[in-house]
Amino acid sequence: MSGTTTEEGTAPGTDNGAGGSGTATDVGRAKGKRHPLPVWATTALGLLLLAQVVFVCGALVSLWPVVLATVEPGTELTATAVWSPFGLGDWALTADTAMLLAVIVCSALGSFVHAATSFATYVGNRRLYASWLWWYLLRAGIGVALALLVHLLLRGGLFAGSSGAGATNPYGFSGIAGLCGLFSKQATDKLREICDTLLSTTGDGDSERRDKLAAAQNGDPGTV
Repeated sequence: MSGTTTEEGTAPGTDNGAGGSGTATDVGRAKGKRHPLPVWATTALGLLLLAQVVFVCGALVSLWPVVLATVEPGTELTATAVWSPFGLGDWALTADTAMLLAVIVCSALGSFVHAATSFATYVGNRRLYASWLWWYLLRAGIGVALALLVHLLLRGGLFAGSSGAGATNPYGFSGIAGLCGLFSKQATDKLREICDTLLSTTGDGDSERRDKLAAAQNGDPGTV
């Protein structure tokens, strides 16, 4: 029973040596008590992750020959290849469309690796809490959105002068998409660092505008 008390009552980094009567500490713990995810919800989430990897791997296996066919050197930009995902009809894909789908699938695969590793770790330690449910549900969507943004930035910045479908390296872009899904936090931090460098300013424009507006309120707007 002592192991259960330790898991639910204390958090990593908590100082248990604080002085005082302990009343305030007990109230704070009661307010911040975490609720473990029920067994049925944990099982459903695990099955959802398993279904996700099966779907993603199946889609990637069926999509990859289409991607290679459309980006083959010498292929025209308007050329299409037929993709039949899980027998759900025939879809004619161009090189750009096939590449975008490959980015989506690979980023979802990377997101699965991250989510499944975290899920297995916390379930094994019996510390999977209900408050993290939405993190697992939205993990794949976050990875896909970030990978698409990085893909568009790379295509627009590095291959703007290239022409033809053969200018695209499907292995490189798919690998980057997978890393974006797997390391979304690091990718987000790197994008923020790039934006801070490119869009840096030398002054606080908002404060300068406030000063000018305040000075002009009681004066003649036409005078300097």
